Amino acid sequence: MTSDKILSAARALFEEKGFDLTSVREIATKAEVNVALINYHFGSKENLMLAVMEQSSDATRMKLHDINQSEATSVEKLLLVIDLYVEKLFDNCRYYHLIHREMSVVQRPELVDGINKILNRNTAELRKLIEDGQRKKTFKKSVDIDLAIATLFGVIYQVTHAVLGKRWIRAGEDDDAFRKRVKKYLADLLTGYLVK
Repeated sequence: MTSDKILSAARALFEEKGFDLTSVREIATKAEVNVALINYHFGSKENLMLAVMEQSSDATRMKLHDINQSEATSVEKLLLVIDLYVEKLFDNCRYYHLIHREMSVVQRPELVDGINKILNRNTAELRKLIEDGQRKKTFKKSVDIDLAIATLFGVIYQVTHAVLGKRWIRAGEDDDAFRKRVKKYLADLLTGYLVK
């Protein structure tokens, strides 16, 4: 499908060069389509960026929804979420660094607002998970849900950042061992904070 080819090409170029340095013409060339088709399907480069995000975010939101609907305990659900995000961010760190970079650019407030709206849908699923754990009296009522979620993403961002991440890897530790250590740390940290 043409729109899928465009989204795939745009994501690859945005990750490689950044939003500002990627032209619509380059995206069209990589997708092997006419520039007019990009305008027809998306209207603007900003809308294309948001569509790339929607595609990725929707897949994650479905997985989060499935975890929320599962019969797992609240703690098991939390561990599944940690596993999901650590794997997703480690495997797609260039994409997530692109998002963070774009969120820090103040010249495009509409794009930043669009990014936040997309991210907030997934955050709402995480909030449901914690609130459900509170209703079931597994998680403390007094926890700061926003900061617990920020902690999850903040730690993963730091350890997957192309430059910063290397600071946290121990001598002789391979990627798999590092991922396991990050998951264990987040599990210990968040269960210690959330569980009664």
